[in-house]
Amino acid sequence: MLPNFVVVGVSRAGTTTVFNTLAQHPQVLASTTKETRYFQAVRYGEQLRPVEEYEAYFRRYSGQPVVMECTPDYFYGGQDTATAIKVTCDPRVAIILREPASRLISFFQFMQGRLQVPAEMTLSEYVARCRAVPADEMNTRAANNFTALWGGQYARFLPAWLATFAGKCDIFFFDDLLADPIGLLGEQCRRLGIDPARLPAAVPVDNSAPAYRSRGMQRTAAFLARRGRAVLHRYPALYSRARRGYEAVNKAEAADVSVPPTLRREIEALYAPWNEQLREQLRDAGITDLPAWLST
Repeated sequence: MLPNFVVVGVSRAGTTTVFNTLAQHPQVLASTTKETRYFQAVRYGEQLRPVEEYEAYFRRYSGQPVVMECTPDYFYGGQDTATAIKVTCDPRVAIILREPASRLISFFQFMQGRLQVPAEMTLSEYVARCRAVPADEMNTRAANNFTALWGGQYARFLPAWLATFAGKCDIFFFDDLLADPIGLLGEQCRRLGIDPARLPAAVPVDNSAPAYRSRGMQRTAAFLARRGRAVLHRYPALYSRARRGYEAVNKAEAADVSVPPTLRREIEALYAPWNEQLREQLRDAGITDLPAWLST
């Protein structure tokens, strides 16, 4: 069984909340791990693994009308990734967009928490590193930690998804998820043809980036998770217990990122032309109920 619903983007915009909540719906079968990353290879110009490996993420299928996975990195693969997904399983897709400056800051904090950028690096230094990545190197694994600025240029990527999944591409906004998560997820249920009343009564939206008490312990845990990924996705309950136990020991509250007002204005100025393009793309697609960051 292959998915007929895929959340394809974007990162740091509440996709985990959407996945975890819909996974509790009795008419939904969720993949054994949230991010299968099966189609991520296409973004990097690599060959897809055998489709049987993808099917293994959905081996618990028992007739549910919706089969779901969620890998927000897919969005950035653009046309090639959209085509690969269309050819493989032709699902309905969903994209959640977040105000890009706030998303960049969240992404930076997330990268620091995961020890993927130096702990002493400032946000200003991070933005400078992002701006220094050549355009032809963005879709490489080596540059992935510094694609946050590029990743908020949603107008680069959206047309491919709207065209490839015409009539089956749902666009939502992080603002609405924060304001009314049940309302947003209920609308997604209706589009999927399942009962919104069977959603959980409450949906806590947590998009905070993780931090860890011991950097050494986090490096070891990340290494073991990468090495054991193939096994862990086959035993999701074991993985969940191990993760909860690890986080109880090592997870900490992340410190707020210092954002000087001048830097915030600089970032917003970099995104302004892209937001203007995005606004027109959405309106052409019939989406006119836009959040404040897109309405002017």
